[in-house]
Amino acid sequence: MSTTKTFLIDFQYFMPTKIIFQIESIKKLASLAINLGGKPCIVTGKQSSKINGALSYLLDRYSNAVVFDEVEENPTTDTCEKASQICKDNKCDWVIGVGGGSPVDVSKVVAGLANNDGPCEQYFGKDLFKKMPLPILAIPTTSGTGSEVTPYAVIVNRKANAKQTITDFKIFPIIALLDPSLTLTLPKNVTLSTCLDALSQSMEGIVSKKATPITDYLAVKSCKLISQWLPIVLDNPDDINARYWLLYASMLSGIVIAQTGTTLVHALGYYYTLNYRIPHGIANALFLIPMFKRNAKWLPEKVKTIVETIGGIFNDNDPEQSIANVLKYFFEKINFPYYSVYWGVSSDKLKMFSEDIYKDKYRFRNQYGIFTVEDLYKIFNESWNEMR
Repeated sequence: MSTTKTFLIDFQYFMPTKIIFQIESIKKLASLAINLGGKPCIVTGKQSSKINGALSYLLDRYSNAVVFDEVEENPTTDTCEKASQICKDNKCDWVIGVGGGSPVDVSKVVAGLANNDGPCEQYFGKDLFKKMPLPILAIPTTSGTGSEVTPYAVIVNRKANAKQTITDFKIFPIIALLDPSLTLTLPKNVTLSTCLDALSQSMEGIVSKKATPITDYLAVKSCKLISQWLPIVLDNPDDINARYWLLYASMLSGIVIAQTGTTLVHALGYYYTLNYRIPHGIANALFLIPMFKRNAKWLPEKVKTIVETIGGIFNDNDPEQSIANVLKYFFEKINFPYYSVYWGVSSDKLKMFSEDIYKDKYRFRNQYGIFTVEDLYKIFNESWNEMR
């Protein structure tokens, strides 16, 4: 009889979104027969869905659609309310979110506000929409957030000047249409940032307090695909094979965090995004080394899996250096400067950031370990410049 001890955990798993994953599926909307209502409101950004042709194909298929194309990189409560008012004024009965994570997130809020009264900020929290939101079709055009398969909408709360999350199982998209060909026109910097976001999400999912056997399996696969295909697509942006697997990996990362949530990495990254306009995925990646050195203390076996998945060698006697080495090697391979000083962050605000995040216990809900203000300050400093 085996005496090996394992963690036997209870868990739940809920993923209601129908996934359609097909190259050039955007051109086949008629044959796919996707109709979630009579009149859609299309929520998108200012450029990407026009450049890659997605918006044109959608308007050909849904000629009566109303378009809101003002979603910014870090959408605000004001943007959500403006878009939802347009949706209501035009009596739209379903929503299409097309673009990166921001348009898809805004589409979820629009769907919720269309059937629920009150300002956007009153829905920050969990399961606060009393009436069922409008049905949502999500069409991601970046290999990043995986928002097409999550119940989250991350929005900048103007009043609090903070990124906050609306979490509600009712805003899971009904259908996610993933077409790798839509990512072919992505600039190199957007490809890098969004894929690093997906990598961060999968790595965080593995060490989250809410991790499950299913999410671990999916997260490991996502990490492996990103480490394998991101260097290739950065050198060969027209490689549809590489684009396919990165979009797939991004979707997996979304499925993972839909169950596990994110950890302290995301919470720390918000400070760089809000204060220095560093893209979300880049901001997260700047904290992977300092945070996973600490995760290696508390969850060495899980971090060992990550190290070996990305292609490194794990030293049981030095788990912290093992994860730092493999991440540095990968970052150098993709030409990513992994200290925030290179991205314009000023060291004089790091102490203030540390004190601010320490007060917000919600940010630590999925994170193993206990952190003091001084611990957080060290993490910010390591992210800023290791030699400091």
